[in-house]
Amino acid sequence: MKLVKNIFAATLLTAAIGTANAVPTTWTDHIDFVPDIPIADGGTHAYQHDLTRQGFTPFWDYIDDYQLTVNLYDDGGRGDSVEWVFIDVPGILGDVVEFNVSGIEFGGWSLAGYLQLALTGLYDVTITSLDGDFYIGDSTLTAWGEDLTANVPEPATLGLLGLGLLGFAATRKKKA
Repeated sequence: MKLVKNIFAATLLTAAIGTANAVPTTWTDHIDFVPDIPIADGGTHAYQHDLTRQGFTPFWDYIDDYQLTVNLYDDGGRGDSVEWVFIDVPGILGDVVEFNVSGIEFGGWSLAGYLQLALTGLYDVTITSLDGDFYIGDSTLTAWGEDLTANVPEPATLGLLGLGLLGFAATRKKKA
């Protein structure tokens, strides 16, 4: 009977060692172009966001959704009217096309962009002037998902640990 009790207590203790590995997380990669990047009429600029610098682990962590924010503004030059820009991100040729450069602009979601983020933690962006000149002030990539590398004990796990310890204590007490 003692052997059965010890095996039961050891089983509960062993089961309690497991932990849940999913923590809701937000990864944000912000690039502040200092000085701001000037884009001439017909000019282009490419850059890359890297979520691995923010703790994202490709193939391990999970991304539910993401959003790209780009701050573009007019250079205030003489003869400026409406500036037209082309933002190219993975999977969408010209994600945002032809808008008035007036401040914060948003990039869209694409399956190719999602896969690039999930598999590498990287996100490529190319901004091209279709008409006019302007500045790129900053760019922010925000991704929401699950951090699967964090070890967080769940309440049921802690309960099993407690039962296992009580079982060991009970068997030790009966011996004495």
